[in-house]
Amino acid sequence: MADKPKYYWDACAWIALIQQEPQRFDSLNYVIELARKNEAAIWTSNFTLAEVYKPYSGEDGKQLSLLPQHDKTFEDFILQPFVERVQVDFDIGVLARKLLRKYPAIKKPQDGIHLATALLNNIDELHTYDRENLLDLSEKIERRDGKKLKICHPPVRPKPKPAPAPLFDGIENEDAKKAAEGGGTA
Repeated sequence: MADKPKYYWDACAWIALIQQEPQRFDSLNYVIELARKNEAAIWTSNFTLAEVYKPYSGEDGKQLSLLPQHDKTFEDFILQPFVERVQVDFDIGVLARKLLRKYPAIKKPQDGIHLATALLNNIDELHTYDRENLLDLSEKIERRDGKKLKICHPPVRPKPKPAPAPLFDGIENEDAKKAAEGGGTA
C-alpha cells in the first residue's frame, strides 16, 4: 500500500475550518475525516498558532483573523494525533529567506516559512486559500526529495457513487406484469 498523502495547511485553512466558512468548510472537513481514518496526514507549522491572529480584516470587511472565542478550540484541535506539528528551526528559517528572495511573489515571511516547511518535509500538497502568491508556484519548486510540491486548495469531497440498481428487481417486475396480464412466466 502506498504511503498516505501528506497535506500541509496554511493558517488560512485553519481559520476557515474553525470558523466554518461556508465556501471552504466541507473540503477542509473532508480532509479532517481522511486524517481521522488514517488515510491522510495533516501537517502545519507551530508558527500557525500565532499566524491565525491578524490585526485587520479584509478589504471586503471579511474577518481574516481567528476570533478570540475560537482560540482554545483551535489549540485543542491542532493537538489532535492526526496533526503533525513542525517547529520553525534553523533550516526552515534559512530556506524561507532564500525562497522569499528567489520568488518575490511570496511577499510574506510567514508564507516563506510554510513553503519551506512543506518542501523540507516532502509534503505532497500545501493547502492554502492565499491568492497568487503561493498558488502560482504550484509544481514549480522541488521538495527535498526532488519531486515538485503541489500548492492548491484542499480537495473537494467526492460526490457519493450512486447505489447500483439491484440485479433482479427488473426481472421480478416483468414476471409480476406478465402474471397480471394473464400470462405466465416461462
